[in-house]
Amino acid sequence: MTKRQKVQQMRLNEIEGEFLTLLHSCLRECAQGRYGLFGQNDHLDPEGRYWAWPEAKRLKNLAQEIKSLRQEFGQTNELCERFIQFCSQRGSNVPGEPKLAAAFLAEFSES
Repeated sequence: MTKRQKVQQMRLNEIEGEFLTLLHSCLRECAQGRYGLFGQNDHLDPEGRYWAWPEAKRLKNLAQEIKSLRQEFGQTNELCERFIQFCSQRGSNVPGEPKLAAAFLAEFSES
């Protein structure tokens, strides 16, 4: 393993730890009724005036960074991929964010 790979692995471990902590707290808050975690209503509030949630934005950025770093190693982070999948769900038949968060939290707690 090269020095660059070691540094990337350390960074990956650091951000995955932050991701797990932040994911759990954001999922609990969203399951209690707060919107903005999965971005279902982003088209209604593109400037983020009403559904601004800095922690959720940080979580999405961490997920993308983890995905990118994991791809360099030829790996995936299933929890991160699942979060990104939840964030991509759109449509009139998709449950609301609190219901999605409760379902994801149940999955997260089982593993």
